[in-house]
Order: sequence, then C-alpha cells, then structure tokens
Amino acid sequence: MRHYRLVPAAAALLATASLTACSADSTTDATTDATKAGSGSVSASPSASKAPAGDNAPADDGKAALEKSVRAYTAALFGGAGRGYELVSKRCQADQTATEFVELSKQAHHEFGALTVKTLKVDQLSGDLARVSYGVGVPQFEREAQPWTREGGTWKWDACQGSGQ
Repeated sequence: MRHYRLVPAAAALLATASLTACSADSTTDATTDATKAGSGSVSASPSASKAPAGDNAPADDGKAALEKSVRAYTAALFGGAGRGYELVSKRCQADQTATEFVELSKQAHHEFGALTVKTLKVDQLSGDLARVSYGVGVPQFEREAQPWTREGGTWKWDACQGSGQ
C-alpha cells in the first residue's frame, strides 16, 4: 500500500513544485551541467565576475543560462538518479532534505519516466530573479510563471511552499 500513498504524495509535491533535496555524492553530473549552463552568460549578478566576450552569442542577461538550468533541473528530477538538488535555491533547500528529494526523484521517474522540458518561455527576467513557464508534456506538471533565482551565478528553482507556488 505504501506505493499507492507515494504516488499521490509525489504528484502533489511535483504539482506544487515543493521539490528540494539530494546528496552531494549524487549531484556531480547535474552540478557540472549547471556550471556549464551558467558559465559565460551570467553578467547581471553583482557578485558574478565579468562574462567572457564572444561565447558564440551576445550576452542575454542570463536567459540562456536560465533555460539550461530549467532543462537540467527537470531532467534531473525525472531522471530517477536523485540528482538536481544543487539546482534548488538555498531558501527551498530549507524546506526539504536531500533524502526526500532523492526519493521523490525516484518515484517521479518510476511513475512518469524520464521526462524532459517540451515547452519553455521566460516570462520575466530581472537581475537575479525570473519567472518561467514550462512543461514536460504531462498536464499536471505544466508550470506557469514559476519563480527561479540566481545564486552564485547559477539559476535555481525557487518555487517552494514559502513562495506561494
């Protein structure tokens, strides 16, 4: 019966986007992806160093890096390996443990497979704050104007319960 209790719980957590956690040992690949996503295109953060000129595209105030982080976080969440916690804001990490995130990721993968972003639109982007609408092709996981924040030069999911999402 526990399996049946986890499905609604996982769906509810995913639907309200209160996902946050994973161990440091299992986050290496997603961290590398996030670091690559953030390099060269983040220049709006006051604490970030200057972005190198000429990365095949003009500076976009972090939009490309934001999109890469959204895609990396979503792929990690539904990947089933428990990766992605490093793409969760520090504020939201306070709401959920790494172990809870790993279990949720495994359950989401088991129930829905390895989902990836199918649609993505940056609704607002101002400094280190953004709102993004995106979907994975499953109606209950379509997000509208979901909050993201840039911390340490990397865009992070910031739609935990405390944000009203």
